[in-house]
Amino acid sequence: MQNADVLVFLLLVAILLVWLAGLFRKWLTAPPKTIRVVEPDEEIPVTDAVALLEESGYEVMTTKRKVPIRIRLNGDQELESRLFVDHFANDGDNIYIVKLARERQPMEMTGSGIRNQLLVYHLLYEEAAGILYVDPRQRTIHKIQFEVTA
Repeated sequence: MQNADVLVFLLLVAILLVWLAGLFRKWLTAPPKTIRVVEPDEEIPVTDAVALLEESGYEVMTTKRKVPIRIRLNGDQELESRLFVDHFANDGDNIYIVKLARERQPMEMTGSGIRNQLLVYHLLYEEAAGILYVDPRQRTIHKIQFEVTA
């Protein structure tokens, strides 16, 4: 009976070691999380949107930022594109991405409309607390936060 106990114990230890080795290997090969640091601009021109954000208790940190994107198509063709972030703002505790409403590209305030236009910014700057969708004409600010559930 003692030999059987030792055998079961060794089998459990072997299974545990294989499982831990798999977790360690997965951790080693996982891509590092990139944290994008938002450097504040020294001067922010006061626009209607900036004034609205400041009236609402936000500090506007940046002017428009261009995020270049390199795309590889079928492994041999390289394309370039870009995204624009209108501003970054903070409320003292959190940083938010600011997107301004565009007359030419109105956003439908539905789940799919918001997802199609803004989810990419959430995925690009995961450390942001959310996205502020600002419409200076209507003087509205919508705070949008995504939670991706699997």
